[in-house]
Amino acid sequence: MRIVVASVHLEQGPDAVPLGAACIASSLKAAFPELALSLVETFVADGAGPLAAKINAEYPQAIGFSLYTWNRYIILEAAKRIRTQNPSLFLFCGGPEATALPEGLAVSEGGPFDAFVPGEGEAAVVELIGRRFAILSKQTPSDPEILPSPWLDGTLSVKGRNGVLWELARGCPYSCAYCYESKGNKRVRYFSEERLREELQLFVREHVPYVFVLDPTFNSTAKRAMRILDMITAEIRRKAGPETHWHFEVRSELLTREQARRFASLGASLQIGLQTADPKVSALIGRELNRGRFASRIGLLNEEGVVFGLDLIYGLPGDSLGGYRRSLDFALALYPNSLDMFRLAILPGTVLYERAAEYGLMADGEAPYLVRSTPDFSAGDLDTAERLSEAADLFYNRGRAVAWFNQVLRPLRIKPSAFLEGFAENTKTAPIEEMQLAFLEERYRRAKKEALFPAVRDLVRFHGAWGRALAEGASTEINFTYHPDDVLGEGALDLETFAARVLPRSVKARVQPGKQGPEMELGKGRL
Repeated sequence: MRIVVASVHLEQGPDAVPLGAACIASSLKAAFPELALSLVETFVADGAGPLAAKINAEYPQAIGFSLYTWNRYIILEAAKRIRTQNPSLFLFCGGPEATALPEGLAVSEGGPFDAFVPGEGEAAVVELIGRRFAILSKQTPSDPEILPSPWLDGTLSVKGRNGVLWELARGCPYSCAYCYESKGNKRVRYFSEERLREELQLFVREHVPYVFVLDPTFNSTAKRAMRILDMITAEIRRKAGPETHWHFEVRSELLTREQARRFASLGASLQIGLQTADPKVSALIGRELNRGRFASRIGLLNEEGVVFGLDLIYGLPGDSLGGYRRSLDFALALYPNSLDMFRLAILPGTVLYERAAEYGLMADGEAPYLVRSTPDFSAGDLDTAERLSEAADLFYNRGRAVAWFNQVLRPLRIKPSAFLEGFAENTKTAPIEEMQLAFLEERYRRAKKEALFPAVRDLVRFHGAWGRALAEGASTEINFTYHPDDVLGEGALDLETFAARVLPRSVKARVQPGKQGPEMELGKGRL
């Protein structure tokens, strides 16, 4: 028998890895060595037709699909096409969407699937195939300690991929109301450290460029987190080679100085869920927020030089446009390297989905289930928050403004959210740096602080050039108004005092890639 397990990724990127489908295939391979198994991958942009064609080209007798919010309708369309062309095929599905919203999937309800598997699928699919497609009556949980690894058994190959997903644990000890995990298994179950060590050795040996660590809260158990970090560090030192980037999801309140130093030594990046800076709103979604502790733990990351991003959600129950602005201001004051801002999605299977009527949440009935209004966040205000988020992404994230954003806004005596709302109304079709400088010049002129703008221009141009040299390998010529030693030093952190005390000294410079990272050449020397 030939079985295909199909996955549709949201978009291309280093995290576009069919790990869920591969875990199913690995378990089937281990249980039934005689099966012919293959993985099929496509992207949302490809549509249903190419997915169906790729699957049919494998001539399968059974097909499994991984259903997520972003691919539900593409997979349904592809499965219907396959069903029409080959009525005898056995089609089954699993994943978050099949678990949370199974209505309309089964053949008996007009859907294309003979069976759907709720929850974790490895043991359940093995049972399904072992019974020759007999429908299961209950969910069969999987034991991570005994599951085969798709990386180690060859189901997934690291070769040709820009990154890998490294699963360390399942389950989450927290109960965030907007998350699938809110009603899942609160007991965190860990994969064996022996398995993790073998996978780690594979990733380092093959010089994988990017590793996304899949653990809902990597530092929920401090001792285990440190053991994993020590394991990574030791393996990197043992197998010196091209640097791998490591990405973790952590809880800010649980961070320690020791953790921060280890993350910094690895050159890792962290993603941290803030979601809202309002403790009352945070409590409504099942999260405890102590603003002071959150900020102090983030301070450890800044002090140790750790790259981190923060998540914000607008449209949460109890929140408002004003509250979202305050959350954005709080987040930007913490100097994150990036901000990920999302409109709330009322995902089936979550606490918010069940309590939507109680909270007065109006949302789309189809994927991606975005909120459209709440009692405190009107449809118009949500649209305003969306434009504000897009402006923040353009100016702060894509404009690489983290190094100078708060420094440059300080003389304007304006909150980041108000500044970015103004920018949203003045965006043009132009390179981002040009838009940043044009808007900043206008704001400084309006504040009657034109004398400070040459220093601002130097800062923006330098950091833009540095970012391009680092990320794109590009070289940039800069005509500094002030000597770089002056304008890039601590003395310029207070731009008003700087401009009053330091004389301009015109300097030409070139920022370019170097062997140890970006470097700057002045007229007669190098920094």
